[in-house]
Amino acid sequence: MIAWYNGDLLPLGGIAIPATDRGFLLGDGFYETIACNNGVPVRYDAHMARLLKTADYMKIPLPYSLDEIGAAINDVLVGCQLMKCRAALRLTLTRGSGPRGLLAPLDINPTVMISAAEVPNQYASAKIKTVSVVRNEHNPSAKIKSLCYIDNIFAFEEAHAEGCDEALMLNTKGNIAEGSISNIFFIKGNCLLCPAIEEGALPGTMRQAVLEKATALGLSTQETSLSPEVLLTCDEAFLTNSLMRVRPIHEIDGRQIPSQAWGDKLLTALIKDEDLI
Repeated sequence: MIAWYNGDLLPLGGIAIPATDRGFLLGDGFYETIACNNGVPVRYDAHMARLLKTADYMKIPLPYSLDEIGAAINDVLVGCQLMKCRAALRLTLTRGSGPRGLLAPLDINPTVMISAAEVPNQYASAKIKTVSVVRNEHNPSAKIKSLCYIDNIFAFEEAHAEGCDEALMLNTKGNIAEGSISNIFFIKGNCLLCPAIEEGALPGTMRQAVLEKATALGLSTQETSLSPEVLLTCDEAFLTNSLMRVRPIHEIDGRQIPSQAWGDKLLTALIKDEDLI
């Protein structure tokens, strides 16, 4: 596999990240995961907008132009022979190397790495469970795709140990926040419900796409506070992220979910949109 590392194409296993890199030592950085269909990045503009917003929020300058990033993405997909499949492309940005301690260096030289791998085109419906790991909606990292991912790892491992495909995380108030790698939605009647960003939900690019597509298909939408009661009363539920688009849920905490109709409609519409790119 080939990766793009600070301007060079290198074998993925041959990249030497400095032992002083703050991403490696402190998780001081963030990433974007972008789906690519047959060599074409999906919702590229939305991902780049979030990339720039996160970089500004973390005060990490992006050392390459978006045109250079776009060319690098194409080089990685070609180098990894991923031009005729669905691929997951990951762009990682760290603050780069610095002295020991938490204080960031005055002279910041960020590290940028772009890697890719093939992924399935569609995913089977999911079984999920509510886990004990709490999403802190007040934490600054709740708003971004931070490299500090240990809470999500613990959450996913807890769910996986119970034979589940994904974890459902509550926030400090006991409301629903998100999954370990996904946003979550619920259908009640003709209304689409999802946790508000203020509840600890990541502002996912697919989350936004689903809200827009749901409105176009005739669903009303609400971004709101959701107690776990919705798990017992929803007609339908599904997960979203850039790679799986919409993944219907067939079981939550032992409860069988009766329908996948709207999830299937949304997935079909989103795939159709990608085919038009």
